[in-house]
Amino acid sequence: MIKNLHPLTLFAYFFFVIFIAVFSFNPLFLLSSLFGALLFLFTIEGTKAIKMLVFYVIAIIIISLSNPLFSHNGATILFFINDSRITLEAFIYGVAASVMIVSVIVWFNCFNKVFDSERIIYLIGRIFPRLALVFSMVLRFVPRIISEFKSINNAQKSINNNRFKRYIGAFSAVITRSMESSIVTSDSMSARGYALKGRTFFHRFRFTIYDALYTALFTALFVISLLWQSEVVYYPYFELKLNVLNLFSLTAYTVLTLLPFILEVKEVLLWKLSLSKI
Repeated sequence: MIKNLHPLTLFAYFFFVIFIAVFSFNPLFLLSSLFGALLFLFTIEGTKAIKMLVFYVIAIIIISLSNPLFSHNGATILFFINDSRITLEAFIYGVAASVMIVSVIVWFNCFNKVFDSERIIYLIGRIFPRLALVFSMVLRFVPRIISEFKSINNAQKSINNNRFKRYIGAFSAVITRSMESSIVTSDSMSARGYALKGRTFFHRFRFTIYDALYTALFTALFVISLLWQSEVVYYPYFELKLNVLNLFSLTAYTVLTLLPFILEVKEVLLWKLSLSKI
């Protein structure tokens, strides 16, 4: 499983796929990025990802339809709305922009699921120890504050029927507890010598030969994906030029985005095969 890889290898993977998704703006690369990100999310969340998928589809539709309403560039006119022309090129650009935005959101969602506070502190703790501590606390803050809010709100239901006042009281209590907890955590880490020079640094991660091979594979696919990017023009006419090298580059990026899903399927098949031999 890709989650078992070394934090440096994982970070390199996410950096590569997100970098190309943000700076390429090639519709084929963006579709590949979104498809791979959604498959990765399904391997992590399972059926819970279906609820997120509905939100992502709605976001893509809204962004795709809103761009032609504000941008009227393009030569292919579809129809007019109040003397404002709606062009095919603006719609295609909106679809590409929406797919890019949603794919990056999904990738960062996967990053948040894979990278726990321990991995983050390992990556940046030696260089920026205070930043690592703050970042790990922020990642823990959101799910914790939601859980505490639900707990306090449920406890107040029997004594307060006013939903608005109950929510305000629960929110105030959660914020107060969170601030007190952050101060206690800060004092505790200072008392333990966190961020002092020469302190020992414990971690459970080992950079193995498999991590080196996967890092090399990710890097090779990333370089190939960048070398032969196909030319794409959105205005005044949409044009996408493809040749053999462009398709080779696209295939490399597609493999890169699908690797988490491929590794997960491989683990499942190996597990089933081992069970069948018992």
